[in-house]
Amino acid sequence: MPDASSAAVELRDVVKRFGDVVAVDHVSLRIAPGEFFALLGPSGSGKTTTLRMIGGFELPTEGEVLIEGEPQGYKPPYQRPVNTVFQNYALFPHMTVAQNIAFGLEMRGVPKEEIRRRVSEMLDLVRLSGYERRRPHQLSGGEQQRVALARALINRPKVLLLDEPLGALDLKLRKAMQLELKAIQEQVGITFIYVTHDQEEAITMANRIAVMNKGKVLQVGTPQEVYEQPQTFFVADFIGDTNFLPVQVMQVTAPVEVMTESGTRLTASWAEPTLRTGVKAVMAVRPERMHLYRPGSGPEGPEWNRVEGIIRQVIYKGLDIRYEVFVAGECSLHVRMPVGRSEGTFQRGEHVIVAWPRAAARVFRSES
Repeated sequence: MPDASSAAVELRDVVKRFGDVVAVDHVSLRIAPGEFFALLGPSGSGKTTTLRMIGGFELPTEGEVLIEGEPQGYKPPYQRPVNTVFQNYALFPHMTVAQNIAFGLEMRGVPKEEIRRRVSEMLDLVRLSGYERRRPHQLSGGEQQRVALARALINRPKVLLLDEPLGALDLKLRKAMQLELKAIQEQVGITFIYVTHDQEEAITMANRIAVMNKGKVLQVGTPQEVYEQPQTFFVADFIGDTNFLPVQVMQVTAPVEVMTESGTRLTASWAEPTLRTGVKAVMAVRPERMHLYRPGSGPEGPEWNRVEGIIRQVIYKGLDIRYEVFVAGECSLHVRMPVGRSEGTFQRGEHVIVAWPRAAARVFRSES
């Protein structure tokens, strides 16, 4: 976590109310220079409102926004060292690609020769050299997105704000543009703050992610941290696929001990700090951390959890196989195993052992 003196953007206890609705609820963040930072959450989580307050399109009800240590106060967007790329791109339809990219420099009175040079640099950066004379309607969605990005970057902002800029693209193009955006950000070295509801998009591109829900920041961390070490039920459920096994807490000190409804004792590496002995909870385990074995085989010992079940469904996905396993008296568990494992494949209706390491399990309050 960067300290205040090195933060490109800092939010200090920011609140935004629209009438009686609290859209952003006491959010504090520090974003480092050159960082690709994602605000991730479902619709209504407050992520876009947070971005708009950084850009000056909305003003905080409480708290303050600082850019490179300078409070922004009531400054409008054009007085802040930021630029924004929106989902609809907002290109001028009557202008050529070159004219769209150059627009901001022309408004500032930059000499024509410098404008030509910088437009050429931007076209090279976004791989659109040769498209100078085309108009937006002659471009694909991905090409329009690149023009919008070049128009924003040519002004050399300290921070680039991106509000779900890939949302209008089809899935294949969106995945390709994720990699392009990440490469461009690394090349130019500008701080990117990226809003998305797509957890895979955030994990693919961002150096760090702030997961938001109902106006609050629930967790900030690297993609690996928020995926492998979720701090709340919501984060565990929202980021990737997760199995939730109903349990009762038996011991909260490490190793955490729980008991299933059928009396099987299991252990976990971590539990929510608010949990107490005797309360109902859920054990969360990622499908790829679970393994299937035939009865009488598989790892045993205190570091491993084992339950018996029957395979209900088998789905071949190419690189892996997804199994749905019904654990008697409990629930269905989803297991993801790579194709070609030494145990071979399993069939629908087969009795199996589901095993997972203690280190892969985390326990959360069931009322979450």
